[in-house]
Amino acid sequence: MSRVGSCLLLMGLVVATTWACSNLNPFTDSVSYRPPTAKVVSSPDCLALNIYTALTGLGPWDPALTSDAPEPGYPPATFQPVAVVRCERGTDESGSMTVDSVRLEGNIDAVDSAFSADSERFPDGVMASCMYAMDPPVGLWFVNDSGEAFRPAWPASPCGLQNTPIEALADLTEVSRSSHTTGYDDRYTTMCESSPYVGGFENTTPEDVAAAVEREQSSDGPVPPSLVTPIDDVDKLQLCTVPASTVESPPDAGISVAGSLTTLSRAQSASVIRSLVDAPFAPACNQSSTRVASTELRRPDGSGRSLVSFELDGCRRAAGFGYYRTIPADVMSTLTYIR
Repeated sequence: MSRVGSCLLLMGLVVATTWACSNLNPFTDSVSYRPPTAKVVSSPDCLALNIYTALTGLGPWDPALTSDAPEPGYPPATFQPVAVVRCERGTDESGSMTVDSVRLEGNIDAVDSAFSADSERFPDGVMASCMYAMDPPVGLWFVNDSGEAFRPAWPASPCGLQNTPIEALADLTEVSRSSHTTGYDDRYTTMCESSPYVGGFENTTPEDVAAAVEREQSSDGPVPPSLVTPIDDVDKLQLCTVPASTVESPPDAGISVAGSLTTLSRAQSASVIRSLVDAPFAPACNQSSTRVASTELRRPDGSGRSLVSFELDGCRRAAGFGYYRTIPADVMSTLTYIR
């Protein structure tokens, strides 16, 4: 999957660059730095108020909540991690949302090395508007033999976050999980607000398709960071469906469009996203659709942030996966099934 990114560099005047087709590297003169060293606490805590509320979106009325966890920071020099604890959203047998503390073990040295890398930023006087917005996991802890823990800061890159940590974390193995029930059941939520920034589809020509194929086959075509685009590890999708007419001319910034909400299971969601990533480019099409569904791709730990949308009739295309993709018949059945 390829996607062209862009970055605006402001150095006296504005210079626009396209990474896929420009020899200019805006990161050549980046500045290295380290965030403040992380504070070590007695144990990891996924029920800390600032982690719990950011992960679930729920208010602070749960009596099990503790005070805020320390802010993430650079790994302390004398701390020897033996495991990682990741805070995740889950679902219990009754269908209610849970907050899970997941212990991960394996090649901890690789994870420690990834988080010990220096962060990079643009030099002073350089401002940027970058292609990918991305969020790290909401609650992540390094744990030592004594059970002590700290929250590692995610190393930054000049235009976002570094991708090495998510790859190192993906190689770890879950060894235990404890769950705390929130009592919140989202299965009966049927209303939603669709973002004005997703959902618009354009008519395409054979020349558009040919150009997209050429871009994907080009060795210069950039690949979106895996941090921003969860696929097999995507959390359950919440699809907001609205009439297509409301997204053809997006409303003013900050105004959302009311729609109907459908929630897929995690297994369904992973199958849908994997199928769309592997789907062929959509052929040229100028049909109109009457319904468009949109959602945001995130992992159960809150990381990710890709915005994707689907035409539920008409050209039946998916947007947000590079060029428009053809929605397979089985995926369309999943997307349009009324629960």
